[in-house]
Amino acid sequence: MLIEIRNATKTYKTGEISLDALKNVSLTMNEGEMGVILGPSGSGKSTLLNIIGGIDRIDSGNVIVDGVDIVGLNDNKLTLYRRNSVGFIFQFYNLVPNLTAYENVEVAANISKNPIDMDEILESVGMSEFKNRFPRELSGGQQQRVAIARAIVKKPKLLLCDEPTGALDYNSAKEILQLITEVNKKFATTVIIITHNNAISSIANRIIKLRSGEISENIVNEKVLSAERIEW
Repeated sequence: MLIEIRNATKTYKTGEISLDALKNVSLTMNEGEMGVILGPSGSGKSTLLNIIGGIDRIDSGNVIVDGVDIVGLNDNKLTLYRRNSVGFIFQFYNLVPNLTAYENVEVAANISKNPIDMDEILESVGMSEFKNRFPRELSGGQQQRVAIARAIVKKPKLLLCDEPTGALDYNSAKEILQLITEVNKKFATTVIIITHNNAISSIANRIIKLRSGEISENIVNEKVLSAERIEW
């Protein structure tokens, strides 16, 4: 088991207004699984992803990743956890505009203990021939491929994807989902994707549905589809 969350609670307060983002959420994920956290805007899925990634902290409960309860880590150790164990893919790429594709990936490789070979990682995401181009010279799908390479070059145990296809057209979105599933299989990386798109859940081993900060369903998917076969 790679992830175990026990009774995670998170409340945001603005003045006298309180918002319960997570309410006693408990779940587990095995190493090498692909999971989808599904829910509408405001359901708590981004909060849950950020807590697993060590970007945010819960108010109470436990978040155990690879045997370590990250709730008890201080800021410095939490930074090392994010650097060494977690890769992030966001909806809007977040590439450095004045760096080439190669250099954007190299930034992450340089802070890693044991990175994947740069040429190998760019080849694996289909970006070898575009490695010297700047983000403005790449399509949205190509920029997301660079973002994936940047996330996985450090060989993270956990890949967290926040609406990774949200800014892409239909065909590019399917290509990116296929690439993420290939990363999951090739590197045995545990993957969590958050999305509001129910069709995407078909590629996952585990489907977690959130509603108003609570898990409404936790499903083991017995009929996983390839990204090419899903339609929306």
